[in-house]
Amino acid sequence: MTHINEDKRKTEGQRQIFDVVYEVDGCPANLLSSHRNLVQRVETVVLDDELCDRGEQVTLFLFNDCLEIARKRHKVISSFKSPHGQTRPPASLKHIVLMPLSQIKKVLDIKETEDCRSAFALLVRPPTEQSNLLFSFQLIVEEHKKDDWLKLLSRHVANTICKADAENIIFNTEPEILEVNTKDMDSTLSKASRAFKKTSKKVTRAFSFTKTPKRVLQQALMTHSTPDTKSPKRNGAHLGSRCTSTTSLAAMQSPSLVSLPAMFEKRYHTFSRSTTHLI
Repeated sequence: MTHINEDKRKTEGQRQIFDVVYEVDGCPANLLSSHRNLVQRVETVVLDDELCDRGEQVTLFLFNDCLEIARKRHKVISSFKSPHGQTRPPASLKHIVLMPLSQIKKVLDIKETEDCRSAFALLVRPPTEQSNLLFSFQLIVEEHKKDDWLKLLSRHVANTICKADAENIIFNTEPEILEVNTKDMDSTLSKASRAFKKTSKKVTRAFSFTKTPKRVLQQALMTHSTPDTKSPKRNGAHLGSRCTSTTSLAAMQSPSLVSLPAMFEKRYHTFSRSTTHLI
C-alpha cells in the first residue's frame, strides 16, 4: 500500500510539472526530471528592472531544487491541440529564467513600512556573472504570507546546498537600503486591470459582429434569379428575357471591363424580346 501511494504521489508531481511546461511559453525542457517536484507557486510584481520591466506581474514556481520565473504574456498565443483531440488552454506566461536554488546566496526580508508592503528580494550569483544580482518582488496574493513563503524558500535553498541552518539564509533589511518602494504598485495594477477589461470588451464586440460572406449573397441572388421550369408557356418569352439578362450578369466580371455601347445594345435586344408578344 505504501508503494502505491508513493507511485501516485510521483505521478501527481510529474503531472504538475507538465502543467507548468504547457502554461509557460519557452519553458526549458530540462525542467522535466524524475527527481523534481513542484513545491509552491506564488504571484508577485517585479520591483526592479533586472528581470523585466518594473511593475510587471511575475509568477514564481518553486521546485525542490530550482526556481522558474515567468511573466504574464502581453499577447496570448493560440491554443494547443493534442493528437488525442484534447485542446489545452493557451500559454498565459512567458519564460524568463530557470534559476537553480544553489545560485541564491541570500533571501532578503524587506521590512514592512507604509511605503513598502509584502516585499522581498533575492541575492543571486549566476555563474556567468562576476558580481551578485539583486531581484526584488512584491507578493500580491494574500493567501501566501510573506514569512511562510520566505521560510519555505530558504529551507529548500539550504537543502540544495547541503546546509542545515536555513534561518541563516534569511536576512532582514530596510527598504531604503535597496531603494525599494511599493507605493505606486497599487495604481499600476489597477491601470493594468482596467486596460485588460477594456481590451476584452473590444475583442468580444469585434467577434460578436458577423458579416454575411459575399459568396453566400451571390449564390442567394443567383438562386432567386433562376427561372422556374414549371411556369406556364405564356410567360416563356418573359422568362427567357430574365434568363438572358441573368446570363449576361453572370458573364460580366467587372463593369469597368465592359463598354457602355455593348451594355446598351444588350439591354435594347432584351427589351425588344420581352415586348414582342404585345405587338
